[in-house]
Amino acid sequence: MVQQLQRESIRIYSYLIVAILSIVQGIVIYASMDYSIRVTSEFGPAFVYLPMMLAIYVPSIVSYLITNAKSVAFYINVFIAIALTSWITIWNAQGIDSASDATPLVAFITLTILFFFLLPWMQMRQMTGSWKIDYSCLMSFYIKNTFLGILASFIGGLPTAIIKLASFLFGIVNLSYLSNLLDGEIIYWVGFTLGFNISLVFLRSVLDVQLSNFASYIARFFLPLLNIVTIVFLVGLVISIVSGMPSTGLGSGTMLCFIALNIVFINFVYGDGSNQYKFPVGLNGFVLTSILLLNVFSVLSLYGIFTRINQYSWSVDRLYAFTIALFLALIILAYSIAIMRKRQQWMLSLGAINKVGLLGLITIILAINSPLVDFKAITVNSLIAGIENGKIKIDSSLAYDFKNLGTKGKEAFNQLNKNPEYKKLFDTNPYSEEKQKSLQEVLIIAKGSPELPTSWFEMGNDISSAWFCTSYYSPYMCLGFMADVNQDNKDDIVMCQAYPSGTSFECNVWQETTDTWTLVDTQTNSFDSTQERDEVWNKLLEGQFKLTTKPWQQIGVK
Repeated sequence: MVQQLQRESIRIYSYLIVAILSIVQGIVIYASMDYSIRVTSEFGPAFVYLPMMLAIYVPSIVSYLITNAKSVAFYINVFIAIALTSWITIWNAQGIDSASDATPLVAFITLTILFFFLLPWMQMRQMTGSWKIDYSCLMSFYIKNTFLGILASFIGGLPTAIIKLASFLFGIVNLSYLSNLLDGEIIYWVGFTLGFNISLVFLRSVLDVQLSNFASYIARFFLPLLNIVTIVFLVGLVISIVSGMPSTGLGSGTMLCFIALNIVFINFVYGDGSNQYKFPVGLNGFVLTSILLLNVFSVLSLYGIFTRINQYSWSVDRLYAFTIALFLALIILAYSIAIMRKRQQWMLSLGAINKVGLLGLITIILAINSPLVDFKAITVNSLIAGIENGKIKIDSSLAYDFKNLGTKGKEAFNQLNKNPEYKKLFDTNPYSEEKQKSLQEVLIIAKGSPELPTSWFEMGNDISSAWFCTSYYSPYMCLGFMADVNQDNKDDIVMCQAYPSGTSFECNVWQETTDTWTLVDTQTNSFDSTQERDEVWNKLLEGQFKLTTKPWQQIGVK
């Protein structure tokens, strides 16, 4: 990965085009974020959010691409950007009736990822006139675009800060009109977009630094560090399996992030494989072995996702998770095959593997946002199958899920709702108070303790932290007992609650006063592990506790 971050020759009139687009960008983003417009608009959510999405992406992409405004390739790329932004925004808004209920978050994340991977192909197309691009060039552009985007965002924030400061200073010297003119959200947005886009174009024309080599040097330290984490985790996994010790969950999301981070550092270290970089002999074998062992992480993440699918059926989120897990698993598998076939020369295959992977990823993103792979339709069919085989419980939450799965989801709900039995269950709230047990039912009384007074339970919602114990959704472990905590020869009530997977618990002390009970103290006990917490918790359940005097000093004034 030897290519430098080259300066690009940019025509002067390009700055004027970018400045005009930046002003339009700031105004449109400001107007699109006005909630009242979304509420009162007669248009659907797709067309309410479409101007904002176009304003976010198209001018920014122009700033990344523009060199010569007379270039045909430039206009083709801009057209592609407009078409993709429009299609994905409209596709993700399908089946949503009200603009006030819609959110462009999924479309925003999808477009950000898509353009991040697609933009270097557009840039190289303009520079070379060909889509056949060397992977090292693509890698250099990924690093370059990221660096320039971060730097331009920082520079874009400076005009906004200066405008804010100027407004404040002008107000001090009674220049109220000028102060109020500057102190407007639309001015801040225009200031940021102008600063961001113009600085981005300027940086492209003047900046010439070797970011690729810098990233490679940094990654050569962090990749072996990740390899150590890989080995230690897998050793711990084997010990846990052999000893029969329970694990706290597979954490598929964390494993996917770990695999992705490894892939990023692998590419930073080896680039396209042309420089054939190798770690020292002993360390090189350790690194290659660790890359092979990443397949275990792939299998575990897929297993964790499939476990959730088997329990709760497919959902849009699980489909995304499965797609990401499968894609990363195939990349790691391709790396592993290259290592086993070519040994020390495996990195020569990196460029070809990664180019195919990038094209595959772009294709997957486009397929997901099309009728070819409709995640919402797949989820609807899976939910219906889950209802038929009794895997999925019918309640108001399921009705909400169906209604948020677009047109097909609403059609499926309406069809199911014709069944009188299903209709009744769809109206059932799983988190209603009728479903919750009372504190008196769930509170475990410690061994040897007298029964807690009924007058305390009758306080109901006034009992602090009682909701944690009675929550239907995620109840805490709760216990109570009587003890003379303040040593006044009269028993007080102690109620403790702990989250099952936490490493601490909290106890509240209640003292009886005239006709009521008063919370007089709250004590938190923290431990190094859940196991240590459980040991102390079990002793409390057995009534094995001691009271320790708490030293207090009066706070006064001199």
